[in-house]
Amino acid sequence: MAKSKVNKQRKQIKRTTRHFQLRVEHPKDKHVAEVLDYARTQRREVTVIREAITLYWALENNDLSVLFEMFPHLKPQVAHGGGDIDEIKAMLEMIARQQKASTEYVMPSPVPGSANPKLLTAPHFAVPLFEEDDEPTVLIRASTSTDSSLNFVTALRSMQ
Repeated sequence: MAKSKVNKQRKQIKRTTRHFQLRVEHPKDKHVAEVLDYARTQRREVTVIREAITLYWALENNDLSVLFEMFPHLKPQVAHGGGDIDEIKAMLEMIARQQKASTEYVMPSPVPGSANPKLLTAPHFAVPLFEEDDEPTVLIRASTSTDSSLNFVTALRSMQ
């Protein structure tokens, strides 16, 4: 007796496709690519992206519930005021004091020997970040699709 195939129709789920690029020579982008490649071998690539964005958005909006839901072992450390949190707060306060002190400048007295210096405060400027995005983007495709008819139609459209 041959087994008959029973095709159960699964409900179709509407989906969208997102495309993004990672820079080849950038260390952070290389790390992201490695993590995503590993997640793909575990068949979890989309799940990792979804969870990472959910956690990032929650943390950016000061919502720790998602962090504790994903990593319950961290809740006791934060709830009991773990020493690490206090040390980080102290370091951040120290950095803020140093930045404030570095923006203040005492104007030298116009007359030598006079003891009436004026305190000037300089505005704080964000340091510009220069990235290598000025160079043309090189696309490296992981898939090797050989859809020649699509390539032909695309070439015809670009000739118009």
